[in-house]
Amino acid sequence: MSTLATHMRMTGLQISNDDVDSRNAAIKSLRIAWGKIDVVDNIFLKVADVAAALGGDVTPSEALGREVEVAVQKKASAFLYADRPLDVGIVAGMVAADILSSAPSTSGWMIADVWAAALWSALSFQPPLADEKRELLRMSVLQAARDRSTTGAEKARERVIVPDFGAITANAGEEGALGEAVKAAAEPTIEALRRNAVLDREELDFLWWAQLRRSRLLKRPLDAIGEIARVVAAGIEGAAYLRRLPSEVHREIVLRTINDNPTVTLAGVLVALNSDREALAAVYASALPAGGATLFPLLSAVISGEADDTHAAKLERSAEEWGARALLEAALLKLRSSGPSKL
Repeated sequence: MSTLATHMRMTGLQISNDDVDSRNAAIKSLRIAWGKIDVVDNIFLKVADVAAALGGDVTPSEALGREVEVAVQKKASAFLYADRPLDVGIVAGMVAADILSSAPSTSGWMIADVWAAALWSALSFQPPLADEKRELLRMSVLQAARDRSTTGAEKARERVIVPDFGAITANAGEEGALGEAVKAAAEPTIEALRRNAVLDREELDFLWWAQLRRSRLLKRPLDAIGEIARVVAAGIEGAAYLRRLPSEVHREIVLRTINDNPTVTLAGVLVALNSDREALAAVYASALPAGGATLFPLLSAVISGEADDTHAAKLERSAEEWGARALLEAALLKLRSSGPSKL
C-alpha cells in the first residue's frame, strides 16, 4: 500500500514492511468497524476524533488512540500509541479516506455521506499545518470529503425513470391475495413518483425562498442586512428548505448577494450579527451533539455568543466562506434530526 508507506514516513522513523503491513491490517479492521456505525451522533463523535488527530497537535484523543492501538496490536503486539501518536492520525486518516471512496447512491444519506459532510466541515475550519507531510495527509482527506459530499449531493437529486405498473396475477381461489398483488405491482411506480416529487418540491421551495430576497428569520430585506450577517443568515435559513445535503447550486444561491466579500474572524462574525445572533440561535433550541464545537464551529459560536480562543477561530475568512459554512453546518444538523425528507 504505497500511499500508506508514504504517509508513514512523516514519523521520521525507519519504516519496515512489517510496520506497513500491521497498519494496513489495522486500517482494514477499523474500516469494517467504523462502516457499521449507523447512529449519526456516533459518527459525529468518531469524525471529531479523526479530524483532531489529522489537524490538531500530534496527540490524539485517548479513545481513538486506544482503538487504533488495539487494531495495530493484532499484527504488531509491541505497538503503543503513546510512543507513536502520529501513527494514529495516519491510520485514522486512511480509514476515513477508504470510507469516502465508496460510490454515492440516490439516497443521499448513507454512512459515507455523513462522514463526508462532517469531515468537510471539521477539516476545512482547521488552519494549515506547518508540517508539510502531515498537511499533505490532512488535505488529501479534506479533498476526498469535499468531493464525496458534492458528488453525493448531486447523485441524491437525480430524478429516476418512472416504471410502468408491474404485471398482476391471481389464480383461481386466491382472490384474497389480489390486493397485495396490486400493491406489489404498483410499489416501484409509486416510489419513483414520490422520489421525483419530493425533489421537485425541494427545488421549488428553495427557489421561491431565494426569490423573496428577504430574511424570514431576521424579518427584513436582505439588502438591509450587512454582508457578513446576510450570508450567514441565508445559509442557516436556506438549509431549512433542503431535503438532502446541499449541492453547489445551493451554495451559489446562498452566496448570490455577495458584493464586497469582506474577511473577518469568527469573533468578527458575531460582531457583524450583533442582536441578530439571538434570532439565528433560536433555531437551535436543543444543544449541539457531542463534538459539536469541532464539526459545527460557526453554529456553536452563534448559539453560545462566544468564539473559541483557538488559532482556527482567529483566522480571517471571507464572507463567501462563512456563508457556505453556515449552509453546510445547518444542513447537516437538519438532516441529523430529520433524515432525507419524504412525501
